[in-house]
Amino acid sequence: MTPTTHTADSDYHAARATLYCAAAAALTYPSEETVSELLDPEAREGIERAAEQLTVSAEATALLEALEETPVEDLQVAYNQLFGLPSDDGTYAVIPYEAHYTTRDEISSEQRRIATVVGLMEEFGLEPSDDFAERQDHVAAELELAQVLAGQRAVALESGEAAAAERVGRAEATVLADHLVEFVPALAHDLRRATEEDAYAAAADLLEELVTYDNGQHPEPTVSAEAANGGEAP
Repeated sequence: MTPTTHTADSDYHAARATLYCAAAAALTYPSEETVSELLDPEAREGIERAAEQLTVSAEATALLEALEETPVEDLQVAYNQLFGLPSDDGTYAVIPYEAHYTTRDEISSEQRRIATVVGLMEEFGLEPSDDFAERQDHVAAELELAQVLAGQRAVALESGEAAAAERVGRAEATVLADHLVEFVPALAHDLRRATEEDAYAAAADLLEELVTYDNGQHPEPTVSAEAANGGEAP
């Protein structure tokens, strides 16, 4: 698929970065600080404006309204039930890792998948924060990678650095086609099925719509990230 003309607009990529940031925050532990940052009037306005540009206004609005209406304590309980606490048989309601959906528990494939994501993060200067205790193929980490790439592309275009913007765009196509699109729809389905909390159902909707839309605006990657790193293409 060929990209549309607005992909040369720095403001468009800044909007993408805003939405990936919001989606990542919605899928991390809902601390008081995280929720208040999402609902800050200026941040909320930015998210709503960005969502209009990427045709996901309904999903973004539903998420923000659900977060506003739900006590943080209820969000925390729901998060732990979904991601943090195993059931009596030792299983989790939702497993938020790419490799869970793409490698069928094959250890060597799982390691290659994770290594590819780590390589992309290192290449573009993204390091997990000290308090992030998850694997790098956690959905929030990959969304943060998409945020960083979108932000870097916006800066490159704003600065007139076409070659740098093109390089980042190729990396984005790989992250979307070879990683996010490979597992986000299934993860969103599992999340909607497992939760009774409106905020997480809305987060699933925004996540799936954003990734699906954004993937449609990028050309197919010429070489998969795993093949480029000496692994097998998915």
